[in-house]
Amino acid sequence: MLTVYERVGIQTYITKKEGIGGYVKDEAENFRVKEVAKLNFVEGDYVIVRVTKKNWDTMNLARVISNMLGISQKRIQYAGTKDKRAITTQYFSIKNLKEEQIEKLKNLNLRDVEIEVVGKSRKPIQLGDLIGNEFKIRVTGLESLECDVDDKIEGIKDELMLKGTPNFFGLQRFGSIRYITHEVGRHILKGEFEDAFWVYVAKPFEGENEEVRKIRQELWDSRDEKLGLRELPKYLRYERTLLQKLREGKSEEEALLILPKNLKLMFVHAYQSYLFNLLLSRRIAQFDDLKQVEKGDVVSFIFFTEAQNKKYYSFKDEFSVVTGATKKRIEFLIEKKRATLALPLPGYETVVEGWCGEILREILESEGVSLGDFKNKYKEFSSKGSFRTSDMLIDWTNLLYSVNGDIIFEFYLPKGCYATIFLREFIKN
Repeated sequence: MLTVYERVGIQTYITKKEGIGGYVKDEAENFRVKEVAKLNFVEGDYVIVRVTKKNWDTMNLARVISNMLGISQKRIQYAGTKDKRAITTQYFSIKNLKEEQIEKLKNLNLRDVEIEVVGKSRKPIQLGDLIGNEFKIRVTGLESLECDVDDKIEGIKDELMLKGTPNFFGLQRFGSIRYITHEVGRHILKGEFEDAFWVYVAKPFEGENEEVRKIRQELWDSRDEKLGLRELPKYLRYERTLLQKLREGKSEEEALLILPKNLKLMFVHAYQSYLFNLLLSRRIAQFDDLKQVEKGDVVSFIFFTEAQNKKYYSFKDEFSVVTGATKKRIEFLIEKKRATLALPLPGYETVVEGWCGEILREILESEGVSLGDFKNKYKEFSSKGSFRTSDMLIDWTNLLYSVNGDIIFEFYLPKGCYATIFLREFIKN
């Protein structure tokens, strides 16, 4: 039986040393995240606030704040969503607030939420303002002696420094509890809208609430929308909305199109992420590191920036193909941590050669999908493709950890990198 990670395309570790074991408990206090953002404070129409929240979904908090201020939620923007089951600090921008609304904002009384007005700006907070995130994560349930844990961490760290740290997409990319979003995307690209509909609404997944899993199993077997509407709990609102459309006489294809745009975009993006994970797994299995490049490979580049009085690194959205003329120069940049191997997020404009082109063709053939399928008749189910760095390029000088029964890791990652994926190489559980 496949593990959860294998089901989303993560098929290997890059390190060989035994892991420390343990796990990250599903409690907010064990997972702390602080945004690192490039902010430019000048007098303008946008109020910038720093929000620290516990057990709050980002979108839900924005909705609650907009309601309490009596404004449209569209006036509140942020650089990205954060895990709900965590203590997170992130920045919001709010447009055109009156002085009395700013005062009300400063004094909002929300449970497990702290709001601090930090300045004003002429532009809203956007994804491009986010540089990365600082993490502080507690790993519990260790079975080894403290001295063994220290030796294992240092050994794994040495391997990662030598080989690179895989930048897989984490489980969050594929759903919450049921990691099936990429399966929906594959069916959509193949024009199998009926299958896509029922995978999303009904496919059972171990780990979900047992009562709900049994209902999904019965619905999966029967395809009876009346049963689903009668039995599925009210909080599964998207599933229930789709089933209601079916009951009203819509087809599965027509029903899927009524979903919110961000959710529709997520399906194909999740499938691209799955293909990326498969490619990265194959690269590690064949090369045993992420530092080697060949002609035809693609690389991305690194930049450094000042934020919050510290220097941070992140990845440019710039990519270059390795040629015979550039290979030595690119290898030098990789050695100096100024460039790293990138792999495709496949789409209808994707062009890759060499090793990556060959392996991508193999994977797509086994999936029954072509690059042309990414140009769907519906725009929200289409993607021209892009590239993503394969190596997180950890700044090891900033990795801190302490062992005292449990172990606490503190580290920084550029935006788009997953803390759970970084810790996976250490835990191996």
